[in-house]
Amino acid sequence: MTQADPLIVVERLGVDRGGKAILCGVDLSVDKGPPFAIVGPSGSGKTTLLFAAAGLIPATRGRITIGGKAIEGMPARERSALLGLVFQDYQLFPHLTVLENLTLAPSLHARPGHERAARELLADLGIEALADRRPHQVSGGQKQRVAIARSLMIEPSVLFFDEPSAALDEGTTRELARLLLRLNERIQIVVVSHDRPFVEQCCPRGVRLSAGLVAAAGDSAAIFGVGHDAPVPGARRAAP
Repeated sequence: MTQADPLIVVERLGVDRGGKAILCGVDLSVDKGPPFAIVGPSGSGKTTLLFAAAGLIPATRGRITIGGKAIEGMPARERSALLGLVFQDYQLFPHLTVLENLTLAPSLHARPGHERAARELLADLGIEALADRRPHQVSGGQKQRVAIARSLMIEPSVLFFDEPSAALDEGTTRELARLLLRLNERIQIVVVSHDRPFVEQCCPRGVRLSAGLVAAAGDSAAIFGVGHDAPVPGARRAAP
């Protein structure tokens, strides 16, 4: 992979579930650059696209590469070193402290110095005082920062977010937008969201999905355009 190559490439991606096509031949490429948004109405396939790109659900058709490497068939340990995912519900281990949540994966990878790195990340995200607390003892916004820190511990190339502003108030959402812009200086951020104000604060580019296809691509004005939910010219629907 050269510096000019796209970081993420999705080619004719189709995903079927329960006999229904959720994604119908998505073509998409993401160069390294500002945070990238995937938006669209409920049922458009945006979370399915995110989970397929993260290797959590298999593609029925097509191909996804990240950093020039095909996701399909990639061992979980190799995939986790390439990309991270912050879930909408954070998925922190409730019986572990914040620090233990951060250090669990690096310890399994036998990475030296992981506790020091975890404490440095917590300090960088402004939550170092939470190290010895458990998830039920911190707020929603703090849980999200813990989940972000946990994903960053493996130093992936891409960090995916699923509806990151869904459970946050307006002030915390603004803080999150600023944080993602800062994080994007060292790691590519890709966000799935229905929250237009949030996306406009931190994602100057992206795509809109509709009925399992890319319906628009460009800046926030383009992807949130009203009345333009037909597939973009040249978009291809995969054969059933």
